[in-house]
Amino acid sequence: MPSPNQHEDLAQAVLQSVELGAYPESEHVASAELPPEGLSVLLEAVGEARDEVKAEIRSLSRGAAPDIDGWIVQAKQLQADIQRSRVTANEIVRQAQSGEELRAQVDDAESKVALLQGEMAFNESLTATLEHMRTVSSILDTAQEAAVEDQIILALERLAEADKAMRCLDAFEESRFAGILQDRASQFRSALEEIVIECWNAIVKVDPTDHKITIKGETQRSLTIKVETIVEAMSTLGTFDKALDRLLSDFNAIIIKPRLAVSKHRALHSVSIAGDVIQTNGHQEDLSNKTALEDTQKIIDYISTRLPPDVAVALSEKLMPALEGLLISAWLEPSVPSSLEGVEDFQQLLDRVQKITDYVADVEWTGGNKLLEWVDQAPRAWLAKRKEVALSAIRRACAKGVIGRRTAERVETQVISKEDPIIATDQEQNEEWDADWEEERGAEASQNAEISPAKHESDSADADDVADASAWGMEDEDADTEVNPPKETNGGANTTNEDEGDAWDNWGDEQPSKEQAVKQASLTASELGDTTDKHKVNGTFEHKVTLKETYTVTAIPEGIMDLISVVVSDGIALTQPNYSESAIAPAAAGLYSIPSLLLAMYRATTTHYCDTVVAGNMYVYNDCLHLAEQLHTFIGKQREKDAESDLTQSLRPSSRLRLDADIKHLESFGKRAYGKEMESQRTILRDLLDGAQGFANCTVPPFAGECDSAVAITVDRVREVHRQWFDVLSRSALLQSLGSLVSTLAEKIIADVKDMSDIAEEESKKLRGYCNQVSKLSDLFLQDSPDGQEARDMTAVYTPDWFRFQYLSEILDSSLADIKFMWLEGGLQLEFGAEEIVELIEALFAESLRRYALSSLVNSLLDTPRPVPFEFLINGQFLRTSIDDFLTANGISAEAQLDVEYVRALVPPVHVTSFEQDAWVSSVDVLSRSSEAVAWARGGESPMAGQERILAGGYDGLFRVWSMSSDVLATSASAGEGGHTAAIKSVKWLAPSKLVTGSLDRTIRLWNYSESGGETSPTLTPTLELYGHKSGIDSVAVDTPSSRILSASGDNSIGLWSTQKYDAPEAPKNLLPSASAIANKRRKLNKTSSRTVPQRGPLSLLSAHTAPVSSAIFNPNDPTVAYSASWDHTLRTWDLPTSTLVDTRTTSHPLLSLAAMPGVNLLATGTSARHITLIDPRASATTVAAMTLRGHNNAVVDLAVDPRSPCGLVSASHDGTSRIWDIRSVRTRGVGEGGVQGQIGESVYVIEREARAGKEGKRIVAGDGVKVFGVCWDRDVGIVSVGEDKKVQINRGEGLGAGLIEGGR
Repeated sequence: MPSPNQHEDLAQAVLQSVELGAYPESEHVASAELPPEGLSVLLEAVGEARDEVKAEIRSLSRGAAPDIDGWIVQAKQLQADIQRSRVTANEIVRQAQSGEELRAQVDDAESKVALLQGEMAFNESLTATLEHMRTVSSILDTAQEAAVEDQIILALERLAEADKAMRCLDAFEESRFAGILQDRASQFRSALEEIVIECWNAIVKVDPTDHKITIKGETQRSLTIKVETIVEAMSTLGTFDKALDRLLSDFNAIIIKPRLAVSKHRALHSVSIAGDVIQTNGHQEDLSNKTALEDTQKIIDYISTRLPPDVAVALSEKLMPALEGLLISAWLEPSVPSSLEGVEDFQQLLDRVQKITDYVADVEWTGGNKLLEWVDQAPRAWLAKRKEVALSAIRRACAKGVIGRRTAERVETQVISKEDPIIATDQEQNEEWDADWEEERGAEASQNAEISPAKHESDSADADDVADASAWGMEDEDADTEVNPPKETNGGANTTNEDEGDAWDNWGDEQPSKEQAVKQASLTASELGDTTDKHKVNGTFEHKVTLKETYTVTAIPEGIMDLISVVVSDGIALTQPNYSESAIAPAAAGLYSIPSLLLAMYRATTTHYCDTVVAGNMYVYNDCLHLAEQLHTFIGKQREKDAESDLTQSLRPSSRLRLDADIKHLESFGKRAYGKEMESQRTILRDLLDGAQGFANCTVPPFAGECDSAVAITVDRVREVHRQWFDVLSRSALLQSLGSLVSTLAEKIIADVKDMSDIAEEESKKLRGYCNQVSKLSDLFLQDSPDGQEARDMTAVYTPDWFRFQYLSEILDSSLADIKFMWLEGGLQLEFGAEEIVELIEALFAESLRRYALSSLVNSLLDTPRPVPFEFLINGQFLRTSIDDFLTANGISAEAQLDVEYVRALVPPVHVTSFEQDAWVSSVDVLSRSSEAVAWARGGESPMAGQERILAGGYDGLFRVWSMSSDVLATSASAGEGGHTAAIKSVKWLAPSKLVTGSLDRTIRLWNYSESGGETSPTLTPTLELYGHKSGIDSVAVDTPSSRILSASGDNSIGLWSTQKYDAPEAPKNLLPSASAIANKRRKLNKTSSRTVPQRGPLSLLSAHTAPVSSAIFNPNDPTVAYSASWDHTLRTWDLPTSTLVDTRTTSHPLLSLAAMPGVNLLATGTSARHITLIDPRASATTVAAMTLRGHNNAVVDLAVDPRSPCGLVSASHDGTSRIWDIRSVRTRGVGEGGVQGQIGESVYVIEREARAGKEGKRIVAGDGVKVFGVCWDRDVGIVSVGEDKKVQINRGEGLGAGLIEGGR
């Protein structure tokens, strides 16, 4: 229990806390409790403290009381002051309010004064305006009175005054009274216009019916009104220009055009003037330009005398340009003579035109400048007419002359010394040749080239140019890259001493080898030359030899020379005194430019005309050379004539005729025509020989037949060209040209043989036979001897590679010892390099096993009844070389164990048949015993052999079912009968009696196909229409067991569909034909039965592609998986049950087609980059592209797999071919081929379109006209392809799969 002291301490702590806010310092006090008995002590302490505070307050109050009283007094005083201030302020406010009222009264008084002043001003203004309006009204009254009295000018003046007065109404101009006055003035103006027009029509009367116009000087009303008055009034009223235009139009239609406008459909009328009347009537008998100009002057005189001068001048500004143009185009230009005949009449015409222009100036008319300009330009007009006539004549000359033939002779005289090979004795020649042979044997190839530049050099880019070395000595100074044809010399021209040393070099090859020179010299001296004037100069005997040859030209050069002769004759005539004063004399210099125009026109048109004849380019070549010779001769003769002329040098025709450049262009044009023909023939020969396919397997049928045919056709082509050119070219030019073609043929054969790495003995004999066939062409180069000796073979002279070709022929049928002898003793090393000979020996005599030897070995082991060609695979790769080369190329040890597999060689597919449709064929599918549609039929009937069916879809919106006998069994309904309304892009057999089609009309349709037998034709019945795509459908794929269809569309989506209508959802309403007004109309016009085809929608639309989808297919091993290829460069994998995108593979190019190769777990995709990319779709694949197949020259748009081989594939391309591939046929990728370094596939065979069969010329790279759109490969039918040529083409490898042997290890 706390003690009393503790209670006091607690009480003191509470008081200190209340008064001072202090906290007890004693821990004991702070933590003590306040018991009830301590409250009395606390209350006592609080009471004592209260009493102390009260006492203190009283003490303070007593001390501060006086101050508080003072403060209260001051506050009362301040309150009184505030009250007084409030009273004063109220007084001030009252006084201020009294002043504002006074000011408002003043302002009100001022506004009343201003209002009264405005009223007074308005009244004054209104009074003045009313007076002004009264004045205007009075003026209008006066004007009306003047109009009534026919005082038109006065009425117009008063009307002008009224208008001016009304413009002064200012603010009242928009008032109602002003509007009344303005309406009155406007009505009066209209009335005046009617009066004036009535007067004008009375003065100028136009009668179109009688073709006459009357112009009077005045008209009679209440007063006589002059035409000047009417014109002035019309000018014031602003109607003068309109009236003048109407008068001009009437004059043109009634007077000028009937008289001067020449037309084939109407006759000209004569012009007559009687008083005030001018009229056209009757037919103008005199159609001379003299009469036309006289009548023109009459018309001008009539107008100028009948109308006031200012009116006539105004009319002339519009009349004269049209009149001058009509005169010039219809009368003056046709009167320009086209020759010197008629020049006198032309001069008189110019004088008459000058008189008309003078008369126009006298009457002060505007115009005549065009006529003056035409007179001044008369020489130019005459020259232009000459040029026009000359160009027309050259076209006629080309058209008619191309069918005419002329024999041209070329003569050249050469001076030849005894040192020249042409006259050296045989002993001298042989000694000189033997000496040079000993000196130069073993020299380098470059030195040999200097001896014989015309000799073939392996892989030379200039082989064709050397082969076309000119035979006539004409050099093309204008073109650096042109092919040089046989050269021509200027026949009949005497060579100068400077040219004599080179003249013979220009006859024949540019620089023949010594052996060729000897033979050429023998040809020239014995048959072409007449040796005369033997003499000795500086101890050397010289002979003058005349060389002659003939060739054939058309009649065109003769016609051109006749035209040029006439032009030059006219130019000479214009320089004579009798034409010195003629107006066309200044055109004499311009005449000499016409020959250049004629030659230019000839170059521009002759090819068109010569293309219609055989050997047209050669005729162009001969014509150009002959024409150049004729021009040289013509200029030379003209120069001789000018030497005796009195004309100055600048006026002489030989100086003015600058034809050197034109002759060079002419020669160059001829050489280009020759080069074009030669290149065309070379291309044909190369393409024909390409049919031998490089002579590979030339002993294996059917290759052997192809090779035999290619060589025979090529040789026949050369002979045909010889027949065509024989009567056209000169003998030397013919031999030179044929030599170039034979050289091309020899080069091609040599190159193909050199490319063969393995030449079996039978192949060698076959190749030797081909060489012998070509060698028989030497009979085209036989040269008769004038002394009755045996004809000489000049083939080697004109064919640069002939010796090389002959050596190759010998090598093919020689032993190693024979080849060695030819190399050491026979001159073989002059034609072939050591490396080339080594390669040929390796190909002919290699000790390693070759494919042919391996094939023979397998045939003997299997004891086949007849030889069967085999291909061999080593470690899964085709053997294309010897085993040694294969091991070396692949880095395999010779002791390693090899896995060698033999397979039957794929025989080249031959053309079986073609079916032609009415439009492009887009897609194809085959129904046969081996097709998937039959396998899916679950025991249904399958077609018998020979009863296969081909389904082909076309761009005409129809598909057809074909039999193998080329019969159309059934054709689908047209658009108007319920069929597709756009091109069909894809067709597939679902079963032998069911098929599906996809079209650009965005629909997929299912059809029943029935062959009931008997006389009833097969029928096609639509069973289901599928809608869902918003763009055309490019391809469809089917899986009959699962009743599913895949579609690829241009709307970037893939559609999954059911073939069962009960299993498919409803079709989208907005995509049905009923949603289209056009479709409704088409449906109403449909006259077929009203049977409805069920319409269904897709099970799902797969959307992930960002560009059109080109193809979609099922996984052959799992139909719940699909693949799609798109223009967005991607290949995508889909899970169909969940409609989920599983995988995406991105390539470098748009993908256009897709096919699965399940045997090798690859997908083949055709690209726009012209190749095929093989893609491994499995997730474990580390790269996108497993392999690339190259060979096409355009986009690859369809693919089909080999039904017999897991590695086979056929492709369709827009380059016009289908290619067969075996992915085991590979080669190493070249450095310049792009892509990752490695192996790329090559096509095994190329199938051309039958539409191109037998056509000469290069293959069309772009495939224009023969693009292949679709392909299908069937085990029984073969390869079926369709395309732009509207044909369904079937190719089949004969014997493919036949026999007992398929392959083994």
